[in-house]
Amino acid sequence: MSTDAFGGRAGGCLVVGGSGAIGRAVAIRLAELGADVTVTYAGNAAAAEETAALVRKSGVDGVAVRLDLGDPGGVRSVVEEVAGRHGGLHTVVLAASPTNFQSWVSALPPEQYAEQLRIDAGGTFAVISAALPALRETRGSVVVVSTVANRRFVLRDVLSSGPKAANEAVVKAVAAEEGRYGVRANAVGVGILDEGMTQALLDRGDILPEHLQVALGRIPLASFGKARDIAAAVGFLASDEARYVTGQWIDVDGGYSL
Repeated sequence: MSTDAFGGRAGGCLVVGGSGAIGRAVAIRLAELGADVTVTYAGNAAAAEETAALVRKSGVDGVAVRLDLGDPGGVRSVVEEVAGRHGGLHTVVLAASPTNFQSWVSALPPEQYAEQLRIDAGGTFAVISAALPALRETRGSVVVVSTVANRRFVLRDVLSSGPKAANEAVVKAVAAEEGRYGVRANAVGVGILDEGMTQALLDRGDILPEHLQVALGRIPLASFGKARDIAAAVGFLASDEARYVTGQWIDVDGGYSL
């Protein structure tokens, strides 16, 4: 499908992490902009299928496929399958949040940190690497969902912020090296939301309500964000309205990172 929002580019979108709150909101936003969307999941097939169904409500193609970010060969096969299904690939969004928990650096086993790097940072690189040939053909773009903790550190958040710092470095590398082919790459820093991973950490007791109240006092807009706020920024960066924006990040955090 060719859509005006994406500069008339042929093909569709790949959203890695379509079973989570942010991935779902992103997929829906891209569908609203007129794009066919494939979402991926690691284990929660039912949630990803629900996301695909919501995508199809916008009158575009929506499908969910399983993706193991720890398997580079499998990643390449899935990316090629998605490009074939949609007749090309003009947008890749990395919105997966591999399961993590809050930990002090002093208490974190090195093996667990290494595994998080392998799945989150290594998996992100594998997806982008596999997608670049298709993105060159369409002069498309990559958007990586990251974290504001890399601007204003959040205590005990290194399992999330460490790998995502590596992902932001890859965004800059792609922007600098692939711009000659018309490929753009940007990142969106996620602030504190009142859904998604924050809710999961609350449910597990990994963070406490009083922790959130302290964080709320550091947010100039005095409110937590929603997944749709992240999706709005991703939609802008993926669209042709951001045709001259690359190598950048937008923190969507209510001002927390100031």
